[in-house]
Amino acid sequence: MPSEKTRKALIVTLGVVAIMLGAVLVYRSVGGAAPGTTSSLTKDVTIRDAETGAEWTMSRGRLEQALYQRSGEINPEEGLSNPETGTPTGFPVNRSREWDEVIERISAEKRAMLEKQGK
Repeated sequence: MPSEKTRKALIVTLGVVAIMLGAVLVYRSVGGAAPGTTSSLTKDVTIRDAETGAEWTMSRGRLEQALYQRSGEINPEEGLSNPETGTPTGFPVNRSREWDEVIERISAEKRAMLEKQGK
């Protein structure tokens, strides 16, 4: 029969594991879905034109597709094409967080693919 100390340690350990599992589940449900998952790519992103201030929405999947289709290295200062003017001045509204993360990830994936192809 386990001692009182052992039983308390087991209860504390199980409590910590339950709290950690709960935190992971909350994080995933609040929007921490991994990049590239269906739930992540179908979310709408609000884009704002840096010149005109016009806003439009598009799915994250379309945003990423536009970046993947660019040739060469992705310039983070060049935004998405404004559907009305055609100028590449559209950026996600919360640009500092989303844009930099997406650019960094897609650039790394493109570099890895080019290295794998030997180019």
